[in-house]
Parts: sequence; structure tokens; C-alpha cells
Amino acid sequence: MMLAEIMPPEDLPQSVQYADGTPIPAEHVIQARDRGLEHAVDVDWRTGDMLLIDNVLVGHGRRPFTGSRRVLVAMS
Repeated sequence: MMLAEIMPPEDLPQSVQYADGTPIPAEHVIQARDRGLEHAVDVDWRTGDMLLIDNVLVGHGRRPFTGSRRVLVAMS
């Protein structure tokens, strides 16, 4: 079953709006996504590495990963 079959469009994960509730045009969303991907920096992880991210200063995401790993998260 697809999410679009059971949820209204405004509740879908890809739905984005301005603060006033007006939908952001798809072409603007695509442009923002593409600019983010153009400037993305991949981290060359090594055993024992730790990464701290300031969520106010940077956007972050994850690329696909295979293999074993241990993820610990703390937020303050």
C-alpha cells in the first residue's frame, strides 16, 4: 500500500509548506534539494570516529550504508 493511498497530500513526508501553510512549489523544492546535494560533504568514516553536528548551523542527512555499525545519539 502506498502512503498516498491512506494519507492526505499535506501529511506526506515530501509535503513542504511556507509558515502560512501555503504549499512550496515542487520546482522550488527540487531546486533546494539539488543545491543541497551539490554542496554535500561526505565523511570518510574510520573505526572509532565521532561526528558532532550543530543542527542550527548545518543540514544533515544519510547516504545508503551497508555493513555493521554502532550508532549512538545524544542531543542537547
